[in-house]
Amino acid sequence: MASNQSMRSPLPEPADLNPDKSTAELWEIVVFIDGRTGTAGILEFAGELAEEHGARLISVFMQPAPAVTPADTFARGKGMQSVIEVQRAELERIEADHRALFEDVVRRHGIRSESEWRSLPYMSSEVGVHAYYADLVVIARPESASQTAGPPGLAESLVLSSGRPIILFPPRGTVSRVRRVLVAWNARREAIRAVADALKLLVKAEAVEVLVVDHERHQAGHGQEPGADIARHLARHGVHVEVRRCRQAEKRWVAFFCRRLPLSAPTSSSWAPTASPN
Repeated sequence: MASNQSMRSPLPEPADLNPDKSTAELWEIVVFIDGRTGTAGILEFAGELAEEHGARLISVFMQPAPAVTPADTFARGKGMQSVIEVQRAELERIEADHRALFEDVVRRHGIRSESEWRSLPYMSSEVGVHAYYADLVVIARPESASQTAGPPGLAESLVLSSGRPIILFPPRGTVSRVRRVLVAWNARREAIRAVADALKLLVKAEAVEVLVVDHERHQAGHGQEPGADIARHLARHGVHVEVRRCRQAEKRWVAFFCRRLPLSAPTSSSWAPTASPN
């Protein structure tokens, strides 16, 4: 039945753009890692992005909290000093292992020599500062409220306060280059901002799909043909884009799109890769 099918709109051909234009480039990418969550996947993803865009890659390592055993709490005098030295050695080992992974990514992807490793103590108050001047931030998405990457609430804090485009990389994710992107579009401020922030990635994607859900119930801002205006805007920037419309009741369509597209641009200033882990 027609009511159960998603709808597409014809769009203008993407414009020919000069690939050297600054609007299509990311010059500095910052990736946040810590010693508790998987690092190889997120570093590889950030490395792929840096290679593709010719960007400088900065890794900000957030030292994990020192591991304390019940016996350590009873240490006194020289015993306390011994505990501190053991904890320091363990933190140095963890950081060295992660830095080796970072340097391997930089080498294999031929990333610019200005790429940089930074290290911050646990619960540092300066974590957010490292995101303020990046063209793109990559950070691990917490699996649950009790399992965050770095200081509690860091991902949420950066999304709400940094003002920078942020990719939330899924736990155990294996996404490589961004090729197909799903944009959740509601014609509101947060969606407009997310699309503008994602434009550098959208221009390089092979295909972008704009998904409009329940436009009959929320018509404000959509115009006569929901999704067509933002699609034309993207096409003028050289984006290969299609529009799909469905109703909220057709949840299988939304789930289908999210499963098959490697990166979704939700209605906020953050994006979340949706690929399943191996």
